[in-house]
Amino acid sequence: MKKVIVYDAIMGSGKTYDAIERMRNYLNDGKKFIYITPFKAEIKRIIEDLDSKDVFAPLDKDEYGSEKFEIDTNYLDDSGQIDLNTEASFKLLNKRAQFLKMASQGKNIISTHSLFMNLKRDDFNLFSEYILILDEVVTPLELELVGKLDIQILREQELIIIDELTNEVKFINDEYNDPGFIKIKKLCNNSSVYYLDKYFFVWVFPIEIFKEFKEIQILTYLFEGSLLSAYFRMFNIEFDINKKNSKIQLKQLKELLNIYMGRANNIIGRNSFSKTWIGNLSKRNANKIVDATSNVFKRNFETKSYENAFTTFKAFKDKLSGGGYTRGFIPINARASNDYRHKKSMAYLGNRYFKPQYLNFFRERGIDINEDLWALSELIQWVWRGCIRDGKEMNLFIPSERMRKLLVDWLDGKWELD
Repeated sequence: MKKVIVYDAIMGSGKTYDAIERMRNYLNDGKKFIYITPFKAEIKRIIEDLDSKDVFAPLDKDEYGSEKFEIDTNYLDDSGQIDLNTEASFKLLNKRAQFLKMASQGKNIISTHSLFMNLKRDDFNLFSEYILILDEVVTPLELELVGKLDIQILREQELIIIDELTNEVKFINDEYNDPGFIKIKKLCNNSSVYYLDKYFFVWVFPIEIFKEFKEIQILTYLFEGSLLSAYFRMFNIEFDINKKNSKIQLKQLKELLNIYMGRANNIIGRNSFSKTWIGNLSKRNANKIVDATSNVFKRNFETKSYENAFTTFKAFKDKLSGGGYTRGFIPINARASNDYRHKKSMAYLGNRYFKPQYLNFFRERGIDINEDLWALSELIQWVWRGCIRDGKEMNLFIPSERMRKLLVDWLDGKWELD
């Protein structure tokens, strides 16, 4: 069996419930685990479900507990002599320090994606006895726009070297502490950094962290379209995908979803509603889309404004806001939130693509990414914020020809096992 197991199943199929059952067994067997969830609100629920005094979570500023403090005693006086009368003082720990303290003590930990992604390369040796359970994939790389001139300066000042074969960036001046490039230094020291397309550095989460875990379990859907899948392939980390057939659920969803197929969809083109396409829309054409969306909500879906939701790219929220739905904005990358389950009608005014630099980064390493599968998974996660998650009928307006077809094909079982 491979060390990485992906539990790949549709939302609502019980992945989290099954993981909680496994964690209960680990508690009984004395096995250590770290459970990483996308949202802070989930931490309390998981801890309550596990109902064990042997499960911990890093504490917020307004929470109190011994995990937040570390005894900081210095028995030496000013002259360097031991003073046994010295009183212990307590050092307040931030959440990252709490997390590392818990790991060093072998505690079972529940925490968030954001905290996990703040781990550094040197932290790896704390996790050799742990099972990692990752609820939903993380994004294991980020672009850093440095600029062609700054990269040239970094090289000329002999602050960095760039490997000619791998394009990996190494910061070689240990004495450098000026503010100008201190962020680059920290990135290079804490993780892997690569040079890309003349203007960019790519920060990559330290693979040493993943390699150290005893076992890794990933709870997600359509994993093969994710950047995490490409990242594992880049580092030759093998994984088993445990897929559940979802044909029955898809049939039920197809009956519940009313996907608008009328004239308001008459905007042809694979790239329509992409970030660039919306950015280039004239005010007149943007207003046409706004009017069409308002009409679909009012005349076709016949739902009230508080029951309506829409999304687009954050920068263009105001550009595509309109009557009857403006207050129902849900971020285009929303996932694992129950805050919108009352929404009966939803408009998806977007068309998702990877940043081209991500594609270039992996293609340079011989790895292709299924961009359609990723876009579909992002769309499904967003749709799942609405009342469909409770098994209720829901209306969908998706004017992007590409995104609408991806969803229809998915409902028809295109991505399922035979």
